[in-house]
Parts: sequence; C-alpha cells; structure tokens
Amino acid sequence: MGGGDVGSAFDAALARTGTSLTSRDLVAMYPSQPSLVDNSPIDLERCKSFDLFNADPAKARDEMEKKREDAQKLHGAEFIRQLKRSKHHHPLKKNRQFDFRLTQEERSTLAATGVVASQRMQAESFAEIYYRLYTDDLPVYVTTDSILHAWHRSFDAFLVELELFLSPLLDKIVSSTLYQCKTLLSKADPHVAIAMKDVDNFLTVGLSLLRGETPSNLTSLWTALGAEKTADVEMFSSKRTIDFSLFKPRGHYTKSEALKNYFRAMMWLGTIDFRIAGGENQQDDLHQLLCAVVLVQCLQESDSLSDIERADSLISCLVADGNLGADSLSAHELAKLVIPTNIASSILSKLGPDRETLLLDLQQQIVQKGLGTQLITGHPLVEDATAGTTTPTTRPTSFALLGQRFVWSSFIFTRLVYDQVLQDDTKPARRIPSAVDVAFALFGNNEAATEIARRMEDHAPEPDDTNCDGKEFVPHRDGIQFASNLIALRQVIDEEFNDDDDSKPRTTATGNSSISSLWLQALRALSRPSPNSASTFHTSTWQRRQMNTQIASFTQLRHDTVLYAKQSYMRRMLCEYPYGMVDPYPVFWNLIGKMAMRMKDIATQASNSLGDSSSRGYSIAKGYQVFKTFASTMETIEEIALLQTSNEELSYEQVRFMKSVMEKSSFGSGETKYNGWYPQLFYGSPKDAGNRDVLVVDVHTDIPSVEHGDPGSILHLGVGDPIVAFFVVNEVMYAGPVFTSYEFLTPVDKRLSDEDFQAELSTVRASGWAQRSYLCNSNNDNVAETEISVQDLPHWERKSFLY
Repeated sequence: MGGGDVGSAFDAALARTGTSLTSRDLVAMYPSQPSLVDNSPIDLERCKSFDLFNADPAKARDEMEKKREDAQKLHGAEFIRQLKRSKHHHPLKKNRQFDFRLTQEERSTLAATGVVASQRMQAESFAEIYYRLYTDDLPVYVTTDSILHAWHRSFDAFLVELELFLSPLLDKIVSSTLYQCKTLLSKADPHVAIAMKDVDNFLTVGLSLLRGETPSNLTSLWTALGAEKTADVEMFSSKRTIDFSLFKPRGHYTKSEALKNYFRAMMWLGTIDFRIAGGENQQDDLHQLLCAVVLVQCLQESDSLSDIERADSLISCLVADGNLGADSLSAHELAKLVIPTNIASSILSKLGPDRETLLLDLQQQIVQKGLGTQLITGHPLVEDATAGTTTPTTRPTSFALLGQRFVWSSFIFTRLVYDQVLQDDTKPARRIPSAVDVAFALFGNNEAATEIARRMEDHAPEPDDTNCDGKEFVPHRDGIQFASNLIALRQVIDEEFNDDDDSKPRTTATGNSSISSLWLQALRALSRPSPNSASTFHTSTWQRRQMNTQIASFTQLRHDTVLYAKQSYMRRMLCEYPYGMVDPYPVFWNLIGKMAMRMKDIATQASNSLGDSSSRGYSIAKGYQVFKTFASTMETIEEIALLQTSNEELSYEQVRFMKSVMEKSSFGSGETKYNGWYPQLFYGSPKDAGNRDVLVVDVHTDIPSVEHGDPGSILHLGVGDPIVAFFVVNEVMYAGPVFTSYEFLTPVDKRLSDEDFQAELSTVRASGWAQRSYLCNSNNDNVAETEISVQDLPHWERKSFLY
C-alpha cells in the first residue's frame, strides 16, 4: 500500500462508516475480551509458592540458620563446609534477602484478577528484578516487557553505531553537493541564481550543524535555530514558521557532541522541506520546485545521488512503517523524473516563460502520480479557510533531501485532531491525541476502546459537581466525540497488517519489511487472545496490562527513532528459580525472533555497504551474531510457551533455560556474572542489562489556538523504572518485571530529554486506566496480615544490588 493508497483507503473507510458514530458505537463494535473468570476471588493461601513470596526475609533467614545448625548436629561440620563449597543447588543453601510480601491492596487485586503490579517494588532495571528472584529462589515469570526492553536497548545501541558511521558519509554528501552548487551559482542566470543561493544556504546550515560550526552569513536564521523555539524566518525566499524546538537533541543523541551534531543536521535535512505544490502561493511553489531541481542537479553532478540513496535505504530498513519510506518526495524519486530526460538541465538553462512552463509540467506530473503527498502534518500550518466545515485542510506536496519517515502512529495522531476529525459533518476542536488512541487503532487492543469511550463521555468538572473530580480530564482531548475517524483508522490498519488469525505462529518470511513494521506487528500479537486457557489471561485487567506493555514498547520505538519518524502537528547465592513461566503468546515470540533475523540481515547489509575496515565497521558487523543469538533465544521461549499452553512438560534443557535467566546456576553465588541468557540479549555488553534506562519522547505538537482557547502543548510519552508484577496461573504464583509507562503534556516549545524526564519522574503519575486495573499505587498501606507490627511492614529497597 503506497502513500496515496493509505490516504485513499482512509477516505473510503470514513465514507463507509459515515461521520456520526459515537462512543457507544465504538464499544459495541469493538467489545472487551469476554472474561473467563468467575466472580470468586483466588484463595492465595492455597496457591503454590505464595508462602515463599509472603515470607518475612529476616524470619526466613533465622529459620534457615536453625535448619543448618540442626543439619550440622546430625551430619557434622564437614558436611556443612562441603555443602557451602558445592556448585550444586541444595535447600540448606537458601538465604532470603529481599522482601516480596504484598500489601493488603496488592493482595486483594491479585486475588480478584490474577495479576497485580506493585509501584512500591521499583528497580533500576529488569535484570535487577530477575536477579532478586534468582537470589531468593522464587518462581520466575519471563515477561514480554523484559524482552522488549532488551530489544530496544540492542536496537538503540546498533543505531548509534550505524549513525556514527553514517555521519562522515553525510558530511561527504553535503559538502560535495554544496561545492557543486557554488560552482553552478557562478554561471547561473539571475532567476536560477536566487534558487541556487537558497539551496546554498540550506546546505550551508546542514553542514554547519553537522560539523558544529557557525556560518558567518546566516546570523538571524542561526539565532532562531539556537533559541529552540517556534519562529518565523525566511526559507527559500519566502516566510515560513518553523518549530526550532525540534532541534533540541533528545534520546541517545545527548551522549556525545558527535551525536548531537548528527541529530541537528539530520533534523534540518529531514524537516526543512521544499513545498513544491499545493501551498498558499503558486509562485512560491514553483520557486521551491526550482530549488529542489537545483539540489538534485547538484547531487547528480557531485556524484552524490548514489550515496544519498544508500543512506536513505539503510534508514528505511530500520524505520519505514508499511514500507512507505519518507513522507515526502525523495531525491531519488525526483532524480528519476528530471535527470534521465534532461529536464533538470533544461529547466536550469531555459529563460523566463519557457522555464516556468517546464516547471508547471513537472509539478503536474508529480501531483498526478501522487509523489510527495504528505499523510502526516509535520509542520505548523494554517487551516485552509476555503476548505469549509466538512473538508479537512490538505497538506502541500513536499520534497526533502532526507525526509522523515511515514509512521502509522503519527498518521493516527494527524487524523484524530483538528481539523482532520469529522463528526456529524463538523470539525470538533480535538487538539490533543493520546497513546491510548494508538493502542486501539494501531495495536488492535479492544480494551482501549472502553477507555477512549469513557474519555469521550467525560466532561470538565463544574464548581458544584461532586460526582466528577476532574483529575483525569484533559481539555481539548476529552469530552469530544471522534469515533468515526478512530474506527476508520482501525479498519485501514487491520486491513494493512491482515493478522486477524494468530492462532498459529507465522512461517512467512519477513522479506524486506522494516524493523519498525515488524516491531509493530509483534506488539499487535499481544492484543490477540492467548492460546493458554488459564483464566488470568482472559480478563479486561489482563488486556490493560498488555496495553501498558504495548504503549511502553511503542514509546521506546519512537524514542529510538525520534530523528527519523515524522512527528504529527496540530494546525498551527547458589540460587535458581524453582520453576517458571513465560508470557503465553507464542506468536509474539515468533515475530520477535523474525525481527531479530531481519536485523541480522540489516547488520550484514550495513557492514557491506559502509565498509568494514575500521573498529566502527567491526562493531556494526558484530550485530550479525548478537541478533542471531536474540533470534535463537526467542525460538526457545516460543517452544516453551507452546508447551505451557498445552500443559505439557518441559524438557531438561528447557527447564535449565528457565532457571538461567540471569545466571547459570552451576556457577554458584557471589559476584554477579551476567552469564544467563537474558544479559546476552544486550548489544553493547551483558552488563548493560543492569543499567538504568528511564526515557521520554515527544510524539505530537499542539500549536496554540486563540480561537479554541488552547495555549498549546507537546504530548510526551515516557518509560520509567520497571516494577515487580505478580501472576497467579492455575493456582501457582510467579513474579516478573513489567514496564511503567507515562503520558503527559508540557508547554509548547518545551521538549524533554531523557535527563530532563529523569529529574521530573517523581512528579509524574501513572495513567488512571492502569491504576484502576492491575497497577497498585506506591503507598505503603497495611500488609495483608493485620497483626504485623509497623517495623515488620514490607520493605523494598530501591537501590541496585547488581555489581
């Protein structure tokens, strides 16, 4: 499905549904998963291993010491000494260290739903939680959250390596093209010379950003860029509003000056586009089309077209939802139109009316072919006053040197805010989207429909309204009906992925799919009913836990690809796990494995394309083995999930696998060795599994609107520290680490880096929909056993014990 096809498919879906669907229609068409749980709570006291989790660590240590003393009396001191030196597991070697007891609220939630996540039990890493369970010999639950986190860390680390290799290639492209532009400028006629000077300025800024230098002749533009605020500047000989806050380095780009420079340069080359048709002024459109032709001609004469295509292709392998590439006309696409036919040289050599005729013909050809059609509003634009109340404003046709990629989430955000939302043939002023919109439309999680419907029906609290506390109401997002657009999006995306039948793992090849597409496909698998019939996995609470996983992993994806994904805008001890379980989604594990194999192929392609002579090249090449190991591990987990789903016994090797998440138990206790299979999933080093990774990404910009009384804001999504979740499956209790995710707004022009978010994390609240289901707050309320004294309350230490 191409870009024009996506837009047409959405228009057709909206025409079928009409614009009068309501929140009631939404939940009727997409009901929550039927619950297989009866109303009686689980008797936790009868569940296997509950007593282990519920033990007071201090008392458990005292009891174990007494057992060792009794054993010494019975077998002698030499028996105990040999036991301690042995590399084999023995019950007398247990030594409880951590407090996993539940509070009353946590216990009640677990008994009612079979799952609870405790905000009290935070840790700096997923590995930390696995390590504590391993140390205390507690049953482990291998979560999709932890594997997705490992995937994000390896993907992000590989991306850093690739970008440090792409940076000199980008320098070569821009500098050689700029030199050619200056050469042509010296012999161009006056009109073409204006366009060439505009291209010269464009390339000069890009090269200056990449090299960390200050251009001498672009003071006002450089000042506006450095201020990192929205400003009106001259660009391509016309006035343009540019949101320069986008140029603040975020994500992994804050780690070094080289990455900061690369970020700013790529942001410039990706977001400063040439608006070549459909703009406010046809003469401006033709001038910018002329600038685009000049740029492509300079790329051609500097022998840089193949280099720009090579860089563009590598980026598209990683980020290109639906394999659509950039949300703009690319240099390669324009070159195919104007280079072989000599149109470019003709345009540059003709005079006056003849040149304009050629430009008009080229413009018409581009528009008729649907090239450069933007599906995402990526800039502050003004609503078209002539569009009327029932026609959304269209975006200009765009050309960009290294344009940002089409991503489904931004397409969703664009279609769910003013003035793209149509309801009863009007344009409601919904200006702020939500990650929950993505959970429903993109990930196919029907439980999200219930939350969205609640928000549609919500209202701002009145002073005398005692039934509404207004804590969760967000102006310009809630209290607005937009079900028609939302359902049309869901239908288009379901048709695109065509993955309704997930009863069996897929065997089809991933082909040339981008990593971002495969990532989304894996997250969609979590919305399907689990093949495991255990009641815990078939409740609305469980689907909300899945929604949290999807949103958190999606946040990591957008964080890692913030530079390439086009953002949407508004108009303007010897220890072991005694037994364990994996998340019961064989299709998910299968898809993650296929994504790892695709990444292995991309690592090979990148190494071959960029060369392999330097230490950087070797580091890129090593991705082959890292991602091959990742894929092999996913295959093992998939096999375990299938066996556990059908209640079949695991093989000896599979049991050993479940007991060696963090450490191979044969190595005994003591220093953390990171030799289990989980740390091996991390690209940089196994010890990276123990590093803290709190992150944030801005995903949508709501520009201020006086008409709607909207001061403007920026929608951020964040991932905090992981927490411990407890699961009861078939009367057996397990524990494992899960994500914490956050959604919040900041004032316009204030974009947060990871460091900014870490400083503010303690002030950010988890989403209400999570707190109303599986998530328990961080307050230390009374523990389940009311007779326990204050000093015996569960005590969870936040600091890391990994070393």
